[in-house]
Amino acid sequence: MTAYIQTVVSAPVPGREDEFNRWYDDTHLPEVLQVSGLVAGRRYALIGPDAADRPRFLAIYEIETEDLAGTLAALSVAAPTMTASDAMDQPATVIDLYEVLGERRTGGDSADGSRREGI
Repeated sequence: MTAYIQTVVSAPVPGREDEFNRWYDDTHLPEVLQVSGLVAGRRYALIGPDAADRPRFLAIYEIETEDLAGTLAALSVAAPTMTASDAMDQPATVIDLYEVLGERRTGGDSADGSRREGI
């Protein structure tokens, strides 16, 4: 199975962050994950000194499929039926798609992917 991630950078309409976060976590994320091939999703909040000047929220969706075009078409078909929120700043949203290269590694892995001793 080929693995991909889709990233979505988004922001709430000013003054509606709590509503945006409730909608995203409780409604939008579960609806997206109903699409075949989208197997997991997780959200993040940007922190640091520049966070106030940029869209603060990132969602990463994990996709596993042998038919990426079919999965993306199914997502496009499902999108109009998903619950929308006017608390989301649509023009600030940026969506990208990446193919996963290699396995997830940690600092304890050697160059060949095996576990290093003593770590």
